[in-house]
Amino acid sequence: MTDHSPVCYIISGFLGAGKTTYSQKLAQETGAVHLNPDAWCMKLFNPEEYEHHWSECFAKTVDYLWNKASEYYKDHKSIIFDMGFWTKQSRDAACEQAKRIGFVPVIHYVYAPDEILKNRIAKRQGVIAEHNLKHFDEIKKRFEEPSAPEQYVKIETAS
Repeated sequence: MTDHSPVCYIISGFLGAGKTTYSQKLAQETGAVHLNPDAWCMKLFNPEEYEHHWSECFAKTVDYLWNKASEYYKDHKSIIFDMGFWTKQSRDAACEQAKRIGFVPVIHYVYAPDEILKNRIAKRQGVIAEHNLKHFDEIKKRFEEPSAPEQYVKIETAS
């Protein structure tokens, strides 16, 4: 244990960018705890509930994970919040929440070119993946890349 405050790595990136793969690698390298709301939704809710009430389930899961984050902070553990954080507003809110708990927030932006994103999404199974691929361009318009005023580390993934 060091005298430094634990870090909250806020992982931003679009669908298929490699956020979870990167987050798992970062967890191994740093010893930080990997928190992924998608994975936790599957643990906290049954498939029917999750499929029919996704937004509500996801919001409850994120609240649950911020509470877990507070527990990890008390144990002086860094965390990796692997959620996408598609907008500047969501990244700012995550940074503020992390600071309120006591973490040092650090944004990592995981980037891949659109063709790689589409190829990765096409390899996924299920209705959600099919929808995401079919409506890729529409969905991508909702994603705001981090820009100059934000402090972030850019991670480029390929193939």
